[in-house]
Amino acid sequence: MNEHLNRAEFLDGKRDKGQLRADTFKWDERMENLAKLRDSRPEVFETLGTTVRISLGYYENDKKIAAEHGRNVTKGAN
Repeated sequence: MNEHLNRAEFLDGKRDKGQLRADTFKWDERMENLAKLRDSRPEVFETLGTTVRISLGYYENDKKIAAEHGRNVTKGAN
């Protein structure tokens, strides 16, 4: 079913998922601090819950997509 929805076009044209994700990205200090923790103390980061680690992954992916679409992804840009 998802395969069919991904190919669907809306009345105003096909959706650009990357642009939608870029438009909704918001800089989050908590996520930035988690990324610093992951990089500086991976043994502590690994003790955090799965949901927190997955959330960081989604945040970083959205941040990357926003940067690719020309958004300023630094603190204070939102």
